[in-house]
Amino acid sequence: MVYVFSKFAKANTLLKPAVLLALIAGLTLGGCGGDSADPLPTLSQVKAEDAGTVVTTTGFVSVEPGILEDTTGEVGFALQDTSGGLYITVDPALGLDLSNVKPGRSIQITGAMGDLNGWVVLVLENQEDLLVSSSGGFLFFPQPNTLEEINNTAATPEKEATIVSTEGSVLAVTPIDDGAANPLGWEVSLEDSSGTGVSFLNLSAQHTVDDWPFLAAGADVSMTGVLLKDGASYEIAPRGPYDISISIEDARSVADGETVLIKGTVGMVPGALSGVGEYGFSLHSGNGNGILVSVSDPAGLYTDYDGDNQLEFSSGSNLPFDLATFHDLADSYPFALNSTFPVALHVEGVMATTVLGDRYVEADSLKVRRVAENLAYPTSISLPTGGVTISDAGRWVNLNGDLATPSGGAPYPGGALAWRVFADGYRTLIDDGTGGSVTVLVPFGILSDSNGDLTLDFEDLEQWPISVDVGSPLTVYGFLRDNNGTLELVVASEGALETSPGVANFFIY
Repeated sequence: MVYVFSKFAKANTLLKPAVLLALIAGLTLGGCGGDSADPLPTLSQVKAEDAGTVVTTTGFVSVEPGILEDTTGEVGFALQDTSGGLYITVDPALGLDLSNVKPGRSIQITGAMGDLNGWVVLVLENQEDLLVSSSGGFLFFPQPNTLEEINNTAATPEKEATIVSTEGSVLAVTPIDDGAANPLGWEVSLEDSSGTGVSFLNLSAQHTVDDWPFLAAGADVSMTGVLLKDGASYEIAPRGPYDISISIEDARSVADGETVLIKGTVGMVPGALSGVGEYGFSLHSGNGNGILVSVSDPAGLYTDYDGDNQLEFSSGSNLPFDLATFHDLADSYPFALNSTFPVALHVEGVMATTVLGDRYVEADSLKVRRVAENLAYPTSISLPTGGVTISDAGRWVNLNGDLATPSGGAPYPGGALAWRVFADGYRTLIDDGTGGSVTVLVPFGILSDSNGDLTLDFEDLEQWPISVDVGSPLTVYGFLRDNNGTLELVVASEGALETSPGVANFFIY
């Protein structure tokens, strides 16, 4: 079975669904996958079969239906297992119900082997040949590749149709249409130290490159997506904006009001500052640089892997994430439950500037998405309290010193003289004698009423007691931010306090 297609021939040879249907007419697929003997062949084994062979296999969804439609001219999806990946073609004229084909779900499928412009595919024709799990699943982390490795995929064909990632500098962004002025997407030419390569952003994957001024020649970008074969060449096809990002550092140089795409590890938990109407969080790169992601919707849900705000993943030791980390943004303690898995998020938002000139991102909570990537916890830097400057804002920082009483606020109930009560939490000053003090905030949003006294206070902290008196020592880890003209360190979760230096170096409790 052969499909003929090339978007890079300006789509003049792009076959319409009716033509695709004609090419597969006359084939009768076998019964549904449940009739097949176990164990089923792996995806790599299936790809070795001859065109036209009817096979049954299984895998986990890695690309949703229709994401590559502008490239492939059909509405298929991709599967992945430990052996490799496989693309499943689906003619839209068949009207198959693919609504349950969600990322991470287990699929058992029967179809005939085919070819899509040199790409080995499986052709699905009948609804009964598609069995989708109702729960459970697995998401594969993208495997990093240089552009040279992507171009040489023919030497490692098992990587075809798998989810990969690469980083490079943009050489050019070229709009591609079908030859009749109907846009299909954008070809992004990239360069890294190994050579040059291509990523294709399908319009059908909800890419809006015209709204992304950061994506221009010279920009450094990270691209994740399915490794697609187009004739004799290979390219990465991102599955959506969540597969594209620039570094947090580069985002800081983007003008106010412009959209950015960034990813990183959560530091300050969502809802920590809910007392003052802020439901956002801090996002950090592995080097410790970070940025505030501001979210103002108190009822907003951040988006899960497949974008429907529902959990389709069962717990299990084989999962690459901790299910307990899925929560509402309105939950006061969502990401601080477990330190085993760093929480990796992708954010689409608009840049803005604080009073002191710090940068932050204004985001819609539904454009905050959990991503399956193995990102590191941010590196923490130790700073003298007298040396903290606006250039340190956004970083993950630890401070060590003696406590002093801040101005303003109300007295802490119970006589903690070094702390005062404010609308968003409890504040103190920390001073190590180097010529200046820094304000420290323990926000109400990281506390839970663990002792049942109907009050959020320090006794609710799992590491209580902590230092509360003037002159007593405290070491604090957290997110350094500009709070309306005052630099302060926000204790990002319950596990970021110490009563003495060096006791613990965890960041998310």
